[in-house]
Amino acid sequence: MTFTEQLRADFGKRLMVGGHRGHLSEIRENTIENYKQVLGTGISHIEIDIQLTKDDVTVIYHDFDLAENSPLTGRIRDYTLAELKAAFPIDTLDETVAWCKENGQAIAFELKSRALDMYAYMPIIGRQLAETIARYDFYGMCFVFSTDYRTLRQIKGLDSKIPLGLIVPFTPADPVALMREMDAIIYLTYIDGLSPEIVRQLHDAGYYVDGSVINTKERLEKALELGVDLIESDHPAAILELYKEMSR
Repeated sequence: MTFTEQLRADFGKRLMVGGHRGHLSEIRENTIENYKQVLGTGISHIEIDIQLTKDDVTVIYHDFDLAENSPLTGRIRDYTLAELKAAFPIDTLDETVAWCKENGQAIAFELKSRALDMYAYMPIIGRQLAETIARYDFYGMCFVFSTDYRTLRQIKGLDSKIPLGLIVPFTPADPVALMREMDAIIYLTYIDGLSPEIVRQLHDAGYYVDGSVINTKERLEKALELGVDLIESDHPAAILELYKEMSR
């Protein structure tokens, strides 16, 4: 069963638990070596972050500021792929999707976006992501999400089969209308930005709700009370086991 098939099958019945940037461990997040540690643990998907190098290669990396988690300073966009790989472990989008396709690992692709720095080249990321999903026939094993609705709309225009999610960092006047306008299927926000009414409206209209990031029993209880369909966690295997215990 593909990820999207499982999402439909579990709707209203079971919570899907994914790994945030893979998972938190001694191995760098957002890398294939990190994903290997949670392969086979029963988590439904891994959430990964996409950015663009100086030589226009899509790579998997979270932070906007390299100084936060690498020996370099500046941004991903300031360096070529070769320069980045010489400094620390980093995988390309193509390498990552190839490995996930081979190993049956579903992906939630987050397009990192900060308009002040990235607006001009986000269409390059959108095009490369759409081409990569098509090349590996990865449609049923992923969804693409972002705060950059312009690039999400571009991706949908390039390939209507690609499932979209919306990061919604505000309370919309009409969440259902927003989802319909963007032709998205998954509504994503921190659980603090959700209410039972918002979740009910989205579910009644046939949309899925992702409430994250969930790292404690208390936050998991809140997510279950709200009735969300998906979550991501820095400790997905542990949260999945906790969820199973709470569901018995």
